[in-house]
Amino acid sequence: MSANPWRAFGAIEFVQTAARRRAVSYRERARQLSIMADAEPIGSLRTHLLNLAARYEELAENLEVPRDG
Repeated sequence: MSANPWRAFGAIEFVQTAARRRAVSYRERARQLSIMADAEPIGSLRTHLLNLAARYEELAENLEVPRDG
């Protein structure tokens, strides 16, 4: 019978790990949107893409969990 690796995590650690993973995902999305904006010739669309990238980065920052506590 193999041990379930999630059992080693408590509820708090599980939530923190999930938040960190979402933050990584949001940062990746922000980077993708920034790349798209760099290639966008239409100024209004470029601005919209950059605004979306900034919002995803803000979401990631709000999910940051200190590793010490």
